[in-house]
Amino acid sequence: MLENIDIYAVIPAAGVGKRMACDRPKQYLKLLDKTVLHHTVQTINQLAIVEGVVVAISSGDEYFATCGVSSMPNVTRVDGGKERVDSVL
Repeated sequence: MLENIDIYAVIPAAGVGKRMACDRPKQYLKLLDKTVLHHTVQTINQLAIVEGVVVAISSGDEYFATCGVSSMPNVTRVDGGKERVDSVL
């Protein structure tokens, strides 16, 4: 049934985490030795059914390039929207 369909996961990660009151957005906080975003992308990237992962990041994001996600296979970075729904759209 899904033989000829390419499936991509969309991860809305454009938030700035202002309610967390941390020095960085919560997707970049460390969990064990990796950021939350890194764990998320790595887990989704391991699913055989997923062709690629699209990560929606805010345009002024200063952490994505150094969190280890940008060099992962099948990952595409896009600018996120003003609200989460805009990033997913």
